[in-house]
Amino acid sequence: MKKILLVILIGLISCDKNDNENILLGVYTETEPQSGRSQLKFVSGNKVIKTESGNPTEDTFYYQITDNKIKLTPTWDSASATELEFDILNSSQFVIENLYVSIPESPKTYMTFKK
Repeated sequence: MKKILLVILIGLISCDKNDNENILLGVYTETEPQSGRSQLKFVSGNKVIKTESGNPTEDTFYYQITDNKIKLTPTWDSASATELEFDILNSSQFVIENLYVSIPESPKTYMTFKK
């Protein structure tokens, strides 16, 4: 009986994780605090591509969502992962802790992205 409950629990957890990943597929543009500054393109394989307006460089990360956090691991350097606060508001909008470097003593700031 315990084994059956464990299998069901694992199945529910994996479905929830996949739902979050599937809901994010697509291109999101920053709306706050600086509208249009950056874009995040969530693609299959748990990858997200970050671009910035006026900059031809694309940064690709693997992402993993756990609770209200998103872990971003650069595809070019798996040793330097960053974990940020993350909240999916609905199927077309989310809030993420600021992706840009800030002064550690400053209060946390957040970015809003919309599909």
